[in-house]
Amino acid sequence: MENLTRGERMVRIFVFLLAHYNNRYSVTEIMHNMDIPEGELRNVQRDMLALIDIPGGYIERHTEYGKIYYQANVPKADKLVFPEFSDTLLHLVFLKRIANIYPASASLVTDLTVQISGNLPKKSQDTLSQLSSALNNRILFMGSAPGVDEDSTKNLYTILRAIREHRKVQVQYTDNWGNVTDKPRVPLMVVVHQGDIYIGCVSQSHPGSTYALKLCRIKSAKLTREQFVENPKDVESLRTRIRSGALLLGEQSPKSEDVSILFKKQIWNTLKERPYHPSMHIEERKNDLRVTMNVEVNDMLKQWVMFFGNIATVEKPQKLRNMILETAKQLVQKYE
Repeated sequence: MENLTRGERMVRIFVFLLAHYNNRYSVTEIMHNMDIPEGELRNVQRDMLALIDIPGGYIERHTEYGKIYYQANVPKADKLVFPEFSDTLLHLVFLKRIANIYPASASLVTDLTVQISGNLPKKSQDTLSQLSSALNNRILFMGSAPGVDEDSTKNLYTILRAIREHRKVQVQYTDNWGNVTDKPRVPLMVVVHQGDIYIGCVSQSHPGSTYALKLCRIKSAKLTREQFVENPKDVESLRTRIRSGALLLGEQSPKSEDVSILFKKQIWNTLKERPYHPSMHIEERKNDLRVTMNVEVNDMLKQWVMFFGNIATVEKPQKLRNMILETAKQLVQKYE
């Protein structure tokens, strides 16, 4: 990890612990997972002391057999999946944006951003201010018009309240074919994926099956009085599908596979800017790039590869090669 200021380290450590809220980590484990040099040990120890001193007890310290561990203690933080930003300041902008719409973490984000912003150098504070101005109303809604932003924010607030209170939501939703449905939904999680926001739900007609609604397609969301009992297995199912890249077009019980794809070097920046999956790794070779990741092989992955046309060549698995070949044959038959 590049040299960071104290504030930058703190926000990255906090986001790491929040994203892995189920686990406890020692300082050494935190440094290993975040590629922080060993020489920063004392600085990280001081960072952890500062984080646990923030009023509210958002980071807890545990002692087991004489060893100290740290863990996030944010009620309902498991309902929000944070995107993987490489830029520390974007993490901070995203956290500040959540403070405006996510009641369960508003006080946490306010306290944290005030503390960390004060530790940033003047240049970074100026950049943060510029980013906040440019992205505050866009980071969640992909630059949609303000009217849409306002409606989306209102619907998201209703859904987050439903998640917190375990209440069903009456949702008017436009599907892929333009049909509008109006029925109660059981929301479990908010998911940020490829710049879009989705609501992870569990089916009422097929218990145990999970699916996602795209936030911008929700016409209205009204809180109902009917409560639901949350099944931890359904929440874990959503997380598994998210981790494997199977939430939108994949299986209910996805199996991840090792995928390897060769790209021409001209696509380097595009791949870095919009990675398909957090596990994606780009290896620069003499004449090309090799992209590897561990994901479910499904139609969404096939569409992503085919988007690049002849710039991409799948090495493995054969299953993905066959899927692309079959679609290519259909296209030839359609257009020849």
